[in-house]
Amino acid sequence: MTLAQLQYAISLRKHGSFKKAAEHLAITQPALSLQIQKLEDEIGMVLFDRSRSPIAPTADGSSFLLRAEEIVFNVQKLEHFVQELSQDFHGKLTIGIIPTLAPFLTPLFIEELQNDYPKLEIDIVEMLTDQVIEGVRNGDLDAGLLSTPCRVFGIQTTPLFYERFFFYTSGKEGMANDIRLENIDYQKLWLLNEGNCFRDQINNFCDLNAIRKNKRFVYRSNSIDSLIRIVDAKGGMTILPELTTLSLDEQQEQQISPIGNKAREIGLITRNHCGKERFIEKLTSYIRKNIPSKMLIPNGLTIVDPEIA
Repeated sequence: MTLAQLQYAISLRKHGSFKKAAEHLAITQPALSLQIQKLEDEIGMVLFDRSRSPIAPTADGSSFLLRAEEIVFNVQKLEHFVQELSQDFHGKLTIGIIPTLAPFLTPLFIEELQNDYPKLEIDIVEMLTDQVIEGVRNGDLDAGLLSTPCRVFGIQTTPLFYERFFFYTSGKEGMANDIRLENIDYQKLWLLNEGNCFRDQINNFCDLNAIRKNKRFVYRSNSIDSLIRIVDAKGGMTILPELTTLSLDEQQEQQISPIGNKAREIGLITRNHCGKERFIEKLTSYIRKNIPSKMLIPNGLTIVDPEIA
């Protein structure tokens, strides 16, 4: 029994297909099949029911793979520990980040971090909130950057900073400072596609049913930049998180207005005892030092809960 065989079996359970697991592992299907068969022969147990689609573990196989995951995870922790002992931060950090944050936060810290620690490999992936949480939970991601708090078992959360919510108008609707929640024309409000936690937070203070009702043109987007462009082109308004406003030009800055004292908390999530604590502490420090200081504390803001549980 080898560590590689255990990793192969875990990957097969995860993907439910020899083809997909082999692609993920970057080996051939026959090689994967051979190694799984050798493992089963050695332990005297059938791990997978190959008659099912997708392929699934047998009852005994599920118990075995649960222990195998513990072994593989502990070996990875040992490897990470060795990397942690190195003073040059040699290793890899894989980070999931939500789309409403990625293009505005990443450029603030990534160049400085790479320049200071050139041997630290950083892989950043844009994902929706549920995907980030699942990736952190199953170990595909070392950390996630999203709107918190996150009340998920086995997940540790570190608050980083706080973003106020802003109206952004086209100018055709009057000055942004004149917009109030109670007098919004929902037919002129553009929002992100469903499934984004930012949209879910807006649901806490906007009537989404009114937004959907009798709207003749619906634009489904996962991009804040796209919403800004459509407001500029077609009129109306949208709602932006604060980091977005830092990239607006001088004219666009005249078209924003804070929505009361409402804000979202941005945090970093990891698995408990993920094994890369020193790397993640470094990442956290570089993010915080490149965020405007006024955003580092809630300072009387009302935090809109994304209700992640």
